[in-house]
Amino acid sequence: MKDLRIKISGTSGQGIISAGDILSYATARKGYYVTTYRAFPSEIRGDGKCYYTLRISEEKTLTATGDSDILICLDEDTIYEGLDTIKDDGILIYDKDIVPELKKTNKNIITYGISLKSLGNERARNMVALGIVVGLLKNLHLEEQILKDIELRYKAKAQEVIDSNKNALNSGFKYALEKLKRKDNYECVKMESTGAKLIMSGNEAIGFAALCAGCRLFAGYPITPATEIMEWLAKELPKLGGKMIQCEDEIAAINYALGSSFAGVKSMTATSGPGLSLMQEAIGLASMAELPIVIADVQRSGPSTGMPTKTEQSDLFAALYGTHGDCPKIVLAPMNVEDCFYQTINAFNFAEQYQVPVIILSDASLGPRRECVDLIDLKKLKIIDRTKPKLKKGDIYNRYEDTQTGISPITSVGDKYGEHTITGLEHTISNAPTPSPEVHKQMTEKRFRKLETATTKFSKAKTYGSDDASIGIISWGSTSGAVFEAIDKAKKKNIKVQALYPRTLYPLPTTWIKDFIKNKEVIIVIEANYNAQFKSTIVERCTHINRGTEVLEFLKYDGTPFFPEEILEEIEKVDKIQKEKNEISTNKHTHF
Repeated sequence: MKDLRIKISGTSGQGIISAGDILSYATARKGYYVTTYRAFPSEIRGDGKCYYTLRISEEKTLTATGDSDILICLDEDTIYEGLDTIKDDGILIYDKDIVPELKKTNKNIITYGISLKSLGNERARNMVALGIVVGLLKNLHLEEQILKDIELRYKAKAQEVIDSNKNALNSGFKYALEKLKRKDNYECVKMESTGAKLIMSGNEAIGFAALCAGCRLFAGYPITPATEIMEWLAKELPKLGGKMIQCEDEIAAINYALGSSFAGVKSMTATSGPGLSLMQEAIGLASMAELPIVIADVQRSGPSTGMPTKTEQSDLFAALYGTHGDCPKIVLAPMNVEDCFYQTINAFNFAEQYQVPVIILSDASLGPRRECVDLIDLKKLKIIDRTKPKLKKGDIYNRYEDTQTGISPITSVGDKYGEHTITGLEHTISNAPTPSPEVHKQMTEKRFRKLETATTKFSKAKTYGSDDASIGIISWGSTSGAVFEAIDKAKKKNIKVQALYPRTLYPLPTTWIKDFIKNKEVIIVIEANYNAQFKSTIVERCTHINRGTEVLEFLKYDGTPFFPEEILEEIEKVDKIQKEKNEISTNKHTHF
């Protein structure tokens, strides 16, 4: 077995997330590839359920979602919730102090009911269970690294806390090796270490890329699930002479960042849906004043407060069409953790080069998710800074010069001979406010001309699967891992499918979609929202070139991410219908 999924579940306060983080970090440091998925309730303490899935492999994996090989349950409810997700011959580890007798199940699984409290203590049951798993997978040799990671995790706490957790882990580990009557063959699991790599979350990747791109000012307000970006940059920005400012709300945050950008500092903010709503007026100001700024929107289930810790892709309308007036902007959608890094680099480059607001659309599935990323050669990164004019004494500086590309050289506060003011009013090339219809038409065209120039620099849409497939999938963002894995599973069943993933959603070069659908009989648009926002705003516009292409939608809006198995089921259903249609068409033609 070279690919293993482990799921840990329980209630808030039982250390589910801590155990998962420790195991995932230790596994990555041993040189294996790791992909994770974390889900937790909005309540800090209470009856809310926590789930942590990590997938360990010799090779890069696409998603952690899906059926598990080992399920650890620290409460009764999650046992029966999770039974259907355990693979045949998989393992269920549960606390028999809480569930003395397991209900009968038709699942062909191996069960280990263990008194976790007796092996440690009430607060360290998570570490006991982790030690048992490490013992079951003894050939991965994780125990020493996990002990080191326990020290790193709890280094700010008292030594007795560290010792208690280490003792609990050792107790579970020894029990698995010496006392557990094993009914499984997981001691045969062995993987090859593939060397050094990075492990980071999507939020951390955005923060890291911001630093690399030259961001030196982050202004924000805490909001789940984007807060991790702010917390990470709060630690790292000061090391490079930058600052993190926690503002009183999202309106203040984006305006603080805009003021910093006016002063010549690369700036960003991060938020989720409710905060993006509050930022809309300032996004309009950034467009009118042509100020570079990057906004990361880590989407969550909405509207209103919604479900803060659950995922959705329902801010697309707000990102594409939010704010007022004709507002040029760029919207990017990274596909995975590694892509979060590179699309954030692109975001800063686009913002600086084209002097527009750039929105990065992540979500609660991708932001907290941790993945292994191959080491990044920072020397190879292309970093673009804003174009500055070459001015000398006596020159007249027209801040909004109407150029062929629409890009006007910009000065910063303190630059010699480049003094200027900015305003949210429509203005002439010298920034004199004006209500002139002719000037408004001229300047609107100038601002949008920048986007026409920008489209030549966008990353090409990612395709995955068979070029000659008659079934196509078009989607965006964090759904990519589940979709790509489903395509691989479909291939094993002799069903050819190809997916298209644009990383730039606005302005979207429609040729990407038009070219993709030319040889497709049916397109499935997959997205995590109720209104099929991507399908209705973009995809349906492009299907007129091939009227024989049927466009379907497969939507999910329950707050959970897509699973490969459910996408495969949809693919099989569509394939069956298409084959039946083709057979009927062939029979009609034959009779004719």
